[in-house]
Amino acid sequence: MIRGIVLCLMSMVTTTQTWASEPSVLRIVTSEYPPFEYSEKGRITGKDTDTVRDVVIAMGFEPDIQLLPWIRAENQAQRGEADLIYSLTYSDQRNLHYYFTDPISEVRDVFFVHKDAGIQWQHLDDLVDLKIGVSASYSYAPVFMEWLELSGVRVTRVSHEQPELTSLKMLAYRRIDAFICERSVCDHLISQHSGLLPELTNLQALPKSVGEARPFRAAFSRLAPNAEALRDAFNQTLMELRSGS
Repeated sequence: MIRGIVLCLMSMVTTTQTWASEPSVLRIVTSEYPPFEYSEKGRITGKDTDTVRDVVIAMGFEPDIQLLPWIRAENQAQRGEADLIYSLTYSDQRNLHYYFTDPISEVRDVFFVHKDAGIQWQHLDDLVDLKIGVSASYSYAPVFMEWLELSGVRVTRVSHEQPELTSLKMLAYRRIDAFICERSVCDHLISQHSGLLPELTNLQALPKSVGEARPFRAAFSRLAPNAEALRDAFNQTLMELRSGS
């Protein structure tokens, strides 16, 4: 099944060689977001990187993956300068620019706070008197985004190259009261950087999720030729690799 889809796609791509210097290369962008995607010893790795690379290779393409600041990565994908971007959650606004794949992983957002802050919450309004840190480039659960707009809570939007690590540092030095972060990402960052930044060990994740767990996906730029067919082939290949067929 995979071979038939790939041969069909390669035939279409060969007739439209404007989207890459060589038809077999798929231009892919992502951002530093461990453990999903990150650079280690000069190689781009991570669990979502492994999934995307395996699928693209099985489709018959050579993955050319670049690690960029997220805003730049999205700009390239939205302009058609990159064919594929990962990892991101679906939104109606993003859907204007991309054909989204089936889920490649799952994310769960929680609040990180100081261990001695005594912060607990059941409803978002329990946090309305706090200064909340958010990553400016991240798409959070709709219920949280709506609360930010309507609650009047004080928000610090961080748009640095590594907004999660920057925000954890700000939290450790009490420049913000809480930071919303994907649980495994910030756990990874605290473990990775606490040797040089022992203040990070004073932070903890609150157990309650902010909204429901949501799928991370890859997405093909709508400006890339054959993008919808490539997305369909990606989904088929992903399914067959996961089923072992």
